[in-house]
Amino acid sequence: MSRPFSPGEAVWVELCTTDPQRAEDFYAALLGWTVRAERLGATTYRMCSVDGRDVAGISDATGLHGGRPRGWLTYFAVADIETSARQAVALGGELVTPPRYLPAAGTGATVVDPFGAAFGLYQGESRAGVQALNSVGALCWNELDTGEPARSVAYYRSLFGYTTRQHGDSPTARPYTLLMLADTPVAGVLALDNEWPNLIPARWITYFAVASLDDALRQVRALGGTPTVGPVDSPHGRLHLVKDPGGHTLCLIQLEGGLRPEHPSRPPAVNR
Repeated sequence: MSRPFSPGEAVWVELCTTDPQRAEDFYAALLGWTVRAERLGATTYRMCSVDGRDVAGISDATGLHGGRPRGWLTYFAVADIETSARQAVALGGELVTPPRYLPAAGTGATVVDPFGAAFGLYQGESRAGVQALNSVGALCWNELDTGEPARSVAYYRSLFGYTTRQHGDSPTARPYTLLMLADTPVAGVLALDNEWPNLIPARWITYFAVASLDDALRQVRALGGTPTVGPVDSPHGRLHLVKDPGGHTLCLIQLEGGLRPEHPSRPPAVNR
């Protein structure tokens, strides 16, 4: 077993949808994933990998997470999931899925924060989390888009012990807060305004790296998805929000350098 992620790191991402087969077909074609089925109680969990490294999961909303299609969930590493789940609720969140042991993985739980964003808690055992970062088809960033940025930041700081740093000084830019563990940024918080009505209420956005943003957007359309906001030129590369055929929002980025630092327990990601 590799060394666990530090508590507070975004450790795993999972799409919770009512049509997992359609999602599998879409993401396998778009991001080059290989998908294998794993039994999880009475349902099937789709484990997604790139070059043999696990990068995400797809779950069936009819059997998990309160029966609702939660979209892309970001899971955060915790040292004691029972304690963290109680604290998440005490701070104003709602426990959707109580801590549940996942064979050959660890223990997971899902929560909805006070502003409507669903996220997960994960105490890893045999599976620490994602096995690749920043490479094509893999996770590279996690971002909370919220109309209540100050209160949202306060919630996650209390839950995970983050420090914060403001990012960007342009008076025309939307306020952006980096959530930090020591000197390492682990996630971002974007203040929503009326230009982004499709992202209200709050939600966690998963960023995946692509080799060519223009090619990826053409694929999104051909596969039944919808580009929504973008393209946006960022310091880390051009990005675009899209919706998959199930209406779940994610962000594609033609990455220039890494957004998330590589985790010391994993070998370096292989860029294709």
